[in-house]
Amino acid sequence: MDLAENVVVDLQLIQSNEVGGSCLMEKEGLIRGVRYLEENGLPISQIVTDRHLQVAKWMRENLPDTTHSIDVWHVAKGFKKKLLALSKEKDCEHLREWIKSLVNHLYWVPSSAPDDEDSELRWEKWTSITNQVQNIHEGHGQHFQRCEHGDLDPAARRKRWLRPGTKVMEKLEAIVNSRQMKKDIPMLSSSFQTSSVEAFHSVINQFAPKMYKFSYFGMQSRLALAALHFNENSSKDQAATREGNLQYSIVFPKHKKGDYTVKKVKTQKYVDVLTNAAKTRASNMKMPQCGDPRVAPPPLCDQYVLPEKDDAVGQLLTRFRRN
Repeated sequence: MDLAENVVVDLQLIQSNEVGGSCLMEKEGLIRGVRYLEENGLPISQIVTDRHLQVAKWMRENLPDTTHSIDVWHVAKGFKKKLLALSKEKDCEHLREWIKSLVNHLYWVPSSAPDDEDSELRWEKWTSITNQVQNIHEGHGQHFQRCEHGDLDPAARRKRWLRPGTKVMEKLEAIVNSRQMKKDIPMLSSSFQTSSVEAFHSVINQFAPKMYKFSYFGMQSRLALAALHFNENSSKDQAATREGNLQYSIVFPKHKKGDYTVKKVKTQKYVDVLTNAAKTRASNMKMPQCGDPRVAPPPLCDQYVLPEKDDAVGQLLTRFRRN
């Protein structure tokens, strides 16, 4: 996906028996997609992904001139899980009221500076959170001396400050300064995120539900339709009332546990036009033969030894009558 234009530019359908297992499918899809873009003369300056280790290694070895950035949401998701688990331990209950602020700070670190910012400055911005929860707002490091927020109003404070040397502070500092965070923080993307890719995945689930089985070319066709639908609707305008007021909706996602999300209501524009165009084309022309030279890989069940149907049916009928 071109994150700047918010459109899908290439699709790769990988079947697990093509690459030796499902754990290798995502990396193979990236390899084929990069190869397709390079063959068509499209240079890649930056790729934003999740924390997939195989993808990260392949990019280091094969795309040294391409910047590899990590989506913040994936890092924040794991960070929040660790905080929730810690807040359930004894003497750590006060951490729960700080979780939202800690996660917001993680989003602020890359958004406050470009991707090429000094990694030491970015790291000091990140680790300053252990001082801020203790009401310490100066002396975070050599490059980041003081918090950028203004003076805090004690009367407006509702969260209790954490005290140094306590169990909750020691474990929080271990999470913030962990080896994984030292790898991820410098790579967090400040410009683009993969939320649009996640939205496209939900569109795929509408065109190709996982509860149904499709043939290889049936799945390929449904993926193409999902991409066409997504690209057509990715640039829709926000709907407005007759008075000209922009429309919004409020939803309560299950994972937010009572918290809400405000979404923009978008306009509907292409379905009627596409339907009329399809009817016109169908009445005026014949469908050409597909010239795709690719051959579908063998079905997944080919790797197993298939029993004789009569034997399998016999075992099914006698399963509950052996006594």
